Amino acid sequence: MADLRSALAWSALVAGAAVAAERAANHWRQGSGEGALDWDLVRRTAYSRAGEDRLDLVREVGDTYQPLVQELVPLLALACGTGAQSATFGAVRVVGRRGFVDQNLAMMQRVIGPLEQMTGSFRSSPVLRLPTSLYLGTLLGYIGRRVLGQYDPVLSFGGEEQASLPTPALLMVEPNVRDFQERAELPLDSLRRWLMLHELTHAWQFELHPWLAPHLTSLVAELARLPRAQGPKGLEELVQAARQLRPQLAAVGRIQAVMALLEGHANYIMREVGQRHLADFETLDGAFHRRQEQPTTLERLLLIVSGVALKLQQYQQGERFLRQVREGGGEEALSRVWSGPEALPSWGEVRRPERWLERHGYQRTWPGWTSPEPA
Repeated sequence: MADLRSALAWSALVAGAAVAAERAANHWRQGSGEGALDWDLVRRTAYSRAGEDRLDLVREVGDTYQPLVQELVPLLALACGTGAQSATFGAVRVVGRRGFVDQNLAMMQRVIGPLEQMTGSFRSSPVLRLPTSLYLGTLLGYIGRRVLGQYDPVLSFGGEEQASLPTPALLMVEPNVRDFQERAELPLDSLRRWLMLHELTHAWQFELHPWLAPHLTSLVAELARLPRAQGPKGLEELVQAARQLRPQLAAVGRIQAVMALLEGHANYIMREVGQRHLADFETLDGAFHRRQEQPTTLERLLLIVSGVALKLQQYQQGERFLRQVREGGGEEALSRVWSGPEALPSWGEVRRPERWLERHGYQRTWPGWTSPEPA
């Protein structure tokens, strides 16, 4: 169920942060001394684009979601191969659209500020600062009208102690949940369980695998520190630019692979558990497919401009990777994926799961196997 609701979190956290730092390093080395973005303008723009906050619905929900954690975590843990366990993760916050905006702005500021410092001392250009801030606010507000749920693992690039950071947040944006439920005529209780499965899977990924967050932050920091090409003027400069591009592409590929795995895994588990335990699974799955396949003209434009459409395709590849890993190596292979950074797939392995299976010594005779092409 790759959806725009997850795209903002990962786009802002990884792709957005890295791109912001890269553009700042390339273009904003001179100027007014202000930051790369006008955060107040981003917030005001996002609020205006997000529409009515509907805090009445937030208050009405009360603690409806939290009991679902107790119900779903044992099912999720069993599907993930970690056995029965108590619900020690996945505290839920129900928010309105502005609450979603505020959570994501805090996330972006935790990421982009330190990355700006990593790339050196630079200042923003007033010419670029205004349109960039307006664009980010517009995109954030638009997605704030659609996003249904989101897990924020609270990553930090500033070297803070974990104890000083906010608690990881599992957000449910109730106004959007209710809008979608009414338009698609879905059973509300089943819809909430369906959404919670996806976001709780992200909580499982980060909170039960403490190596994952530091590994992800190190990948983004690596990309931010890489040297940037400075506009080649001749053959020698062109060769140098190509040399600089190679490590950048490699770093982007590693980040793409992790993002595809995280979202693909959430989709995979949501479907595995949903098929077994939700009576309305087929109805919900069909409604989400229709939601993705019928964007408005404005939605199509924003998907293209923001790059979200490409990310959704990557997440589908991540789910396909996991299904083929299970087919080729069983549940043991699925568990190995989460054993540490060295077991994570490369971007090439996400697209060709047989390469990952071969690297980890699994049999080559599983159905559908094709010999990997030379690297």
